Amino acid sequence: MKAIQRFTVLSYWFIELGIMPVYSDPSHPEQNGRHERMHRDLKAACAKPSAHDLKAQQRRLNHFVKEYNHVRPHEVLEMKTPASVHNFKTRSFPERIQNFDYDSEMRVLKVTKNGLVRWGSYNWVYVSASLQGKYIGALEIGNGIWRVFYRNKFLGYFKENELRNKEQSVRLETNLV
Repeated sequence: MKAIQRFTVLSYWFIELGIMPVYSDPSHPEQNGRHERMHRDLKAACAKPSAHDLKAQQRRLNHFVKEYNHVRPHEVLEMKTPASVHNFKTRSFPERIQNFDYDSEMRVLKVTKNGLVRWGSYNWVYVSASLQGKYIGALEIGNGIWRVFYRNKFLGYFKENELRNKEQSVRLETNLV
């Protein structure tokens, strides 16, 4: 099944760390040209051809990172290196992800291992298998329409009325139209 908002397990982990994933539209690399250029350079330096073993491949990657950030000037940075412009602060990595407290107005639901949340006694809403074991928040916005969030990130909507009419699972939707 297609993931809601194109989020993966890694995306949700980033959200837990306070990093919000941003995606360009599919098949539109021009929306993120700098990123695409970096990947092209990385591929040329490290993947075409790849090294004969993992240690050698890691040495290539380390060399690329050092050259890309400390040696090679970038036009967009007025011919300066990223290391000379950016302040690379070390961020402490949490040993344990903190629990998230949803607003008291929200209904908090646990996602099952197959990506569903139980709605009432007999109904199910498919959210994402990538969220298995995690808690989501649902906020009613009126007329049986619910907005669903993972932490502070909006995921989509579902219509409670459709659920009750079908008496089967319903997928979360990003659009109400």
